[in-house]
Amino acid sequence: MNRAAVGLVLALALTMGACDSGPSGPGTITAFASGPSVGGVVLEVQGAGIQGFTARGSTRVYSAAVAGREATHRVILITPDPGEMVVDIDVDDLGMEDPTVRVVSAANGSNQAIATSNVTVRVER
Repeated sequence: MNRAAVGLVLALALTMGACDSGPSGPGTITAFASGPSVGGVVLEVQGAGIQGFTARGSTRVYSAAVAGREATHRVILITPDPGEMVVDIDVDDLGMEDPTVRVVSAANGSNQAIATSNVTVRVER
């Protein structure tokens, strides 16, 4: 083989190695819900392979599958310390797409309704 062919093979091998989709298999994806004085939120979480939800820190979590809507869950997060709430989403496969999360409703620390636009949700692996 000449040098150009060897270089091409090496470049192709490096490119293919960089195409790794990341870890796969069961695991957790973490969601953070936050906003000024947010004490509770109702979320709609949609994604295939979601097995459950586990709260972190002072956050409490309650969840249920939405009847008639495949792979959709209603999730309630509550915290006594308004601010950021953290929940782990247990999934069948870490290689799955990130779940879609929509804020349905929100309340402040005094249990008064606040605009859902005041709540930000980010998902991290």
